[in-house]
Amino acid sequence: MSGAFASAVRRVLSNWRNPLLSPPTPGHLEAIRLHEIESVIPLMPAQARILEIGAGTGWQARALAQHGFDVESIDLPTSQYAGSRVWPVRNYDGVSIPFPPGSFDVVFSSSTLEHIPHLRGFQGEMRRVLKPGGIAIHIVPSAAWRFWTSLTHPLRYLTLPIVHGEHSSNVVSEMLAFRRSSWTTLFRETGWVVEDCRPGGLFYTGCCIADRRLSPQRREQLSRWLGSSVHIFVLRAAPPAPRHAG
Repeated sequence: MSGAFASAVRRVLSNWRNPLLSPPTPGHLEAIRLHEIESVIPLMPAQARILEIGAGTGWQARALAQHGFDVESIDLPTSQYAGSRVWPVRNYDGVSIPFPPGSFDVVFSSSTLEHIPHLRGFQGEMRRVLKPGGIAIHIVPSAAWRFWTSLTHPLRYLTLPIVHGEHSSNVVSEMLAFRRSSWTTLFRETGWVVEDCRPGGLFYTGCCIADRRLSPQRREQLSRWLGSSVHIFVLRAAPPAPRHAG
């Protein structure tokens, strides 16, 4: 499809379905993420010391701090958000977390794990910086998010959908990787006990269809029919395997 033709078709679709296809507003993603933050705060110990991994601009870390938590955040210096930070996000190399062992009550991430190439090996680093009895809380994409993002991608971009994370070669295998059972298996195989897994309770896609024209309340209603776009996992380090005398 030529660039000129694609542009013309996009303009026609935008005029015809403007409420759905108009450009994303800056507050769309923030509204969704802040709603998800409100969902995980009750899962965190009061006044916990929290490490956020993959902090982006840092506004989620700032929101947690505003709720009374002691928050540190890290991200890559090459992050696309590095120039737009609103919180003191510490740069790190993506491999070694720059804090000593037992530094945090909670390790937290939001839509980050799927972008870590060495995800399995990195689990040990997260456990290392947790205090004894500490927890990890991860918000990760669901198969429903992958399915609806794949369907809506051609509507907005007039191209075939592409993979979102680092661990799949196509959107079909990525949908399988984002299933609750697949995330559960990954965590258990890398040394965690899954204490809780719950839906995030909102429906949205990676294509920002309808953007802020759908309120979080309406997205909650849609998630009952179309599926939640994320899973929220609460993990605790598995006890070491017993040693057998021999």
